[in-house]
Amino acid sequence: MEFFIQIGLLFANMTWPVMVCLIVGLVFVMIEIFQPGFGVFGTIGLLLLVLGIVLRAVFSQEEDNILAQIFIMLFFISIIIILAFIIMVKSSKMGWLSRTPLIEKSTAVSSGISEGTHDYTRLKDKIGIATTDMRPIGKIRIDDEILDAQAEGFYIKKGEGVKVIETRGGTIIVRRFEQ
Repeated sequence: MEFFIQIGLLFANMTWPVMVCLIVGLVFVMIEIFQPGFGVFGTIGLLLLVLGIVLRAVFSQEEDNILAQIFIMLFFISIIIILAFIIMVKSSKMGWLSRTPLIEKSTAVSSGISEGTHDYTRLKDKIGIATTDMRPIGKIRIDDEILDAQAEGFYIKKGEGVKVIETRGGTIIVRRFEQ
């Protein structure tokens, strides 16, 4: 029964500075969980949570069992942070966060192509020659340029003609071409 009395005293004897530190600290930690960045919000949030716990110990009343109340506060803070993390993981997997400004899934670069990925869309429908056996990966020559490619079928012999039928990001898909 003493445990439940301490829970009641924990919140009943809490001063305004302690409440502000705990609430703002939790909000900052939540921001860091849902929008990870440089860690500024997370660091400030954790510092505010520690400050709130320390202030609660400093401004305790004589009927408070401060050690029990500190453990109770740590337990509640841990549960809240764990629940927020679980909600963030679940909602990002379910796609709920993708519709919010917190998570941006679209970028200025077209999908499948980044700065390090060559854009081979110019090669679509071009004719070349296989410079190695393609099982199904190999090398092709198009316009005096040797490129890695993937055969649509299983095998293309070295020296056979190929035609680019599709490009997916940095992958060139070719098909045997007979003139």
